[in-house]
Amino acid sequence: MKINRLILLGVIIFSMSSSFAQTGAIVSVNGNKIMQKEVDGIVKNAVARGAKDSPELRQAIVNDLILREAIMQDVKKSGLEKKGDNPEKIKLAQLQVLQELWFEDYLKAHPISEADVKADYDRQANLTKEGRNSNEYKISQIVVATESEGKDIIGQLTSDSSAFEKIAQEKSLEKATGSQGGVIPNWVLPDMVVAPLGDALVNMTKGKIDPKPVKTNIGWHVIRVDDIRKFKMPSYEEAKGNIYQGLVTRKKQEAVDALIKKTTITKAN
Repeated sequence: MKINRLILLGVIIFSMSSSFAQTGAIVSVNGNKIMQKEVDGIVKNAVARGAKDSPELRQAIVNDLILREAIMQDVKKSGLEKKGDNPEKIKLAQLQVLQELWFEDYLKAHPISEADVKADYDRQANLTKEGRNSNEYKISQIVVATESEGKDIIGQLTSDSSAFEKIAQEKSLEKATGSQGGVIPNWVLPDMVVAPLGDALVNMTKGKIDPKPVKTNIGWHVIRVDDIRKFKMPSYEEAKGNIYQGLVTRKKQEAVDALIKKTTITKAN
């Protein structure tokens, strides 16, 4: 009879935990102990990110720590961290972790409050009541390298608009949308896209192709508006998660800008 390995592991951990209780250890992996305080610290961080403290969460964390410990022991045994360019890879990974910790520290000193999130929600809601962002657009695009190529494609589409998808698949430089016949999957507001595209959208009507290709930093865009609808702002509860993440992104840029301003950068001799 086969027994689920995770269930068996849980039984082993449970039976061993009492023998290590006095030392604060939960389980030993080849003699190296995994401590209760280590598990508690990871649980605390998980709860801060929205997880629910539960026996299942704690068991999953313990299982993960056991696996990590077993891998680390095997890495040390084989000397893997010293082979090839692995030291450089490890250094880069450490720098990435330190960068993340640096920003976490900045965010603690410059926290985002519920009031900040609500204020940005209200700002966005006001922007979409009227004007250029009162409508949202479903669009398709073909991106090419030159203006003349864009004009040639628009000329072809003037006589055969049904060729848009085929041309997008064959010629668009933007492969993600090109492979889908040029369709951009999400509805967009004019201010959600780069300015030249947003400016073009507000002057277009449903089913039409812009008579001129639009230039951005990635090429020349042949744009078709597939549909237009009035933008409906989601409720605060629905939107606040995304708004918070947007504010986090702004904080990251704010932190970088502040650091660069006080950093002396000179050309090396």
